[in-house]
Amino acid sequence: MSDGRESFLTISPRAGFGGDVLRVTVEAGRIISIEGDAKDRFSRGHISQFAQRYIERIYSKERLTTPLRRTGDPGSTDFEPISWDDALDEIANAISEVAAERDPRAMCYYTGTGHDGIMTQFGSLLLGFTGGYSTFYGDLCSSAGQEAMRLTFGALECHPPEHYTDSKLIIIWGKNPAVTHPQQWAHLRDAQKTGVKLLCIDPIRTKTAQACDEHIAPRPGTDGFFANAVAHVLLEHKLHDAKFVAKHVHGFEDYHWLIRNCSPRKAEEICGLSEQTIEAFARQFAASKPAHVILGFGAQRYRNGGQTVRAVAALATIAGHVGVRGGGCDYFHQGAFLTRPFPFQMPAPPRIRQLGPRSRFGRVVLSAKDPPVLAAIVERANPMAQTPFASAVHYALTRLQFVCVIDQFLTDTARRAHIVLPAKSMFEETDVVPGPWDGVLRLKIQCIDSPGEVRTEREIYRGVAERLGYPTEQFEIDRVEMIDRVLPPGLSVNRLKKQAFTRHKADHVPFGDHRFGTPSGKIELRSESAEISWRVDALPFYAPPRESEQGDPARFKRFPLQLITPKADDRFLSQWAQDESITSRARTAARIHPKEAKRRNLADRTTVRVFNDRGEVTCPLEIDEHVREGVLVIPQGRSISTDGFSVNVLTHDDMTDMGYGAIFFDCLVEVERASKDKSP
Repeated sequence: MSDGRESFLTISPRAGFGGDVLRVTVEAGRIISIEGDAKDRFSRGHISQFAQRYIERIYSKERLTTPLRRTGDPGSTDFEPISWDDALDEIANAISEVAAERDPRAMCYYTGTGHDGIMTQFGSLLLGFTGGYSTFYGDLCSSAGQEAMRLTFGALECHPPEHYTDSKLIIIWGKNPAVTHPQQWAHLRDAQKTGVKLLCIDPIRTKTAQACDEHIAPRPGTDGFFANAVAHVLLEHKLHDAKFVAKHVHGFEDYHWLIRNCSPRKAEEICGLSEQTIEAFARQFAASKPAHVILGFGAQRYRNGGQTVRAVAALATIAGHVGVRGGGCDYFHQGAFLTRPFPFQMPAPPRIRQLGPRSRFGRVVLSAKDPPVLAAIVERANPMAQTPFASAVHYALTRLQFVCVIDQFLTDTARRAHIVLPAKSMFEETDVVPGPWDGVLRLKIQCIDSPGEVRTEREIYRGVAERLGYPTEQFEIDRVEMIDRVLPPGLSVNRLKKQAFTRHKADHVPFGDHRFGTPSGKIELRSESAEISWRVDALPFYAPPRESEQGDPARFKRFPLQLITPKADDRFLSQWAQDESITSRARTAARIHPKEAKRRNLADRTTVRVFNDRGEVTCPLEIDEHVREGVLVIPQGRSISTDGFSVNVLTHDDMTDMGYGAIFFDCLVEVERASKDKSP
């Protein structure tokens, strides 16, 4: 890179749901400032607090810059530096032994979305040359909601933020954009200043809820029944949009039959909301033309997650808020997902075994047979911190003959590896990044060279391929040429350098043409596809969370608190967990309502034991009236190595009802004073 001062326009792929559009200033090869881009239509210069910390992250003294070999017990910090030659030799030998002794599918390849893109596909190319490998399906974040929206509308789109000012009412449902999506939050707050009412639905009075005009806090996991009860009021009082329903909705009669049984009185018992609250919200929702629902990932992180999102989408539909400017039901945007997999050439199609859902990493690795999993390569992910039932993840990783982790820091997962390789940061390689909120395809530009001995994934896998005797030509293709090959016609790296690609203009209204990509061509409130594909009710039928008073009364008696693990405001997922300067400022306390604390004789800042029959964590307790009764809140992303615990030792590794998602919030616990704090 240049020795002078340069400015780069780039994007952070995973700083939050919307990403961060960044102006990066580099001087003498070192980043000296990171700012937002005021000219960007969507972000308008707003960036997350995580983006502001990138400089201290990439230049952290904790960052790995040389390959390491573990010399002590799994989970310890006992590692020694080794040369790249030695590290690549050990990886090549492990792959050879697995393929020779068993079956290439005994090698497990686990990837996350830490820095996803075109240039991160070389691991699958290398393992494809071996004849095959094992991997996973589903995701940990949003797949239940994505599948529910696809089943209902046939596509996933979000309204441009310029439309927010055309709404009369915006419902932020199971989302905390004040923390997780500052770019969207800035647009919402601007709309609020023009008179648009913001209403938040969340069991926690989050920063978003505190700033909204109204907050409704149902019991965790009951959002689906709440939505159906609101629909009950609309239909009973003929407040729905009958003309829109008659013309554009499939399965309304059956849906109406379902809704008859979802009265506000019954919802009061299930959801913990008064009949008056439900009636008032229903009338407000019907009268606010148009109203806009913005769904977050929170409501679908239960066993019933997919059906919950279908129920919310159905509610917006019958009220006539779909297909109009300022209305609709937004969740996820796939408009920019235009890139195609790179067409790698291999001697024969590899045999790829899908071990199971990503949420069951530990369980499926431990139970795999014919062949069993013997080794693993993990990159762009930290399953020890991110995946449910962390105890099983630990056992799975520590029983393997060989584990290689590629990461920037010595994470909880890396500490259980035999070989750890230093990974590049997002500023050290060019790639393309699609936006899940704005639907924009942007270029992630290399701004600096990697420090120390850090190599890109392409360089790493090329070195292993060379040792195994595989052809390396495909690892050596120019990166600009590689990206150009997978972009749609008319797009190129040079064009994206000048301007990001937006499929839709600011005046585009999702489903404004009333064309829906469903089998019926209409919005499907009754989905035969849901019934066939996922074996759930064709209607958005409510089932209680797996772990709840209604779903498992016996378990509820033992563990009467619903654990919610929302995004933290001090880090994104488990990123920054190893950054000492950041973790020293982090809050790691559990939060509980004052009445729940009083029932257990717990004082503020008491050290408590949070437990169930899967595990336990010890942490300080904060008494917080913003947390609903019956709920305990611990932020996700905690690290065993730095925070002393991982909240995922408590969570279950079951799946959502559709989409193979994780059910982080479907979890019952109890809390008591930790033994060292107990009175003698």
